[in-house]
Amino acid sequence: MPYTELHARSAFSFHRGATQPEALVHRAAQLAYPAIAITDRDGVYGSARAHAAAHDELAGHPHPIRAITGAEITLEDDCALPLLVQSRAGYQNLCRMLTRAKLRAPKNASRVTYAELEEFVAEAGQGALIALTGDEEGPVRRPLENGDLEAAHQALVKLKNILGPGNLYVELQRHYARDEDWTNRRLLELAQTEHLPIVATNGTTFAHQQERPLYDAFTCLRHHTLLDTAGSLLSRNTQRFLKSPQQMAALFADLPEAITNTQRLAERLEFDLQDLGYQFPKFPTPCEARHLREMTYAGARERYGNRLSKKVRDQLDHELRIITKLGFCGYFLIVWDIVNFARDNDILVQGRGSAANSAVCYSLGITACDPIGYELLFERFLSEGRESWPDI
Repeated sequence: MPYTELHARSAFSFHRGATQPEALVHRAAQLAYPAIAITDRDGVYGSARAHAAAHDELAGHPHPIRAITGAEITLEDDCALPLLVQSRAGYQNLCRMLTRAKLRAPKNASRVTYAELEEFVAEAGQGALIALTGDEEGPVRRPLENGDLEAAHQALVKLKNILGPGNLYVELQRHYARDEDWTNRRLLELAQTEHLPIVATNGTTFAHQQERPLYDAFTCLRHHTLLDTAGSLLSRNTQRFLKSPQQMAALFADLPEAITNTQRLAERLEFDLQDLGYQFPKFPTPCEARHLREMTYAGARERYGNRLSKKVRDQLDHELRIITKLGFCGYFLIVWDIVNFARDNDILVQGRGSAANSAVCYSLGITACDPIGYELLFERFLSEGRESWPDI
């Protein structure tokens, strides 16, 4: 039976997770998952690496896998709500929502108000963001943990009104905990009352069952405590590992629709990080390529002297041709502008890594190492086959 884990946290998640996103994706591929969602707390930290693992590292794998993008946002009442991205507009508005929350808060303390959730969901458009009700920290299950069925119902109705009935799923988890049966029965009743679909997840925080000690160590680091004194802060058992589709189907044998719905929802979530459609801002000049050449040669005369040697001119022309062909002229000019601003305002700044292999970067004052004098290879920094902006 097909199953997709829609609520996995990686080690980039401050609140949960002990496994690198690549490890989760690789393990999911081994288990023949069609997709896996990485939902780190208050950020899309692991999404890019999960995407790269699914697209690049597992190219040609017997079981192709998609990395679904999402995040588990912390709401104003300190509850955690998993959001999954269905479209580019959904991704853009999820990032804007997280950015606003983080800009006004201390580190690791961002909170999204329900009004902001409603604002960004509306801005993204109907169905652009899909929500799960969450686990024991979720806005619906948390009041159930305290026996308050009415508060749980009100929370569910509130989320349904914000997201729309087709974009909210009641999340069920089974970790062999003593009180889970009662909680899940109440969640089922609420889902039926509000005519909402159910979905099974494992709230995965580590890829393999034997990684639970590492997860506990992360928990202690987060709470600044020791394993001997952590007590109930630690996970109840080892059940939050990435289970196989067969294990999940057996776990929810009495609710097969909860398993089936994971795959149906995954099929709805078509967004891919390759679909960002992002374009670097244009540099304010009539012709970026001409302006970059002029600034590069002006800087080269300061670096190498007024009479540039044929070797220098040939190297600059070679690099400028590739930069122009790839459409990166504006990018280099913007980095050059940022570096100039920083130096004018006594801010320490320095180009890094393989950018030192570029004579254009050196001429623009972005780096301080002469790549021609040290015979460094420009193609280690930028080559014609590159599709993303080089890291400067």
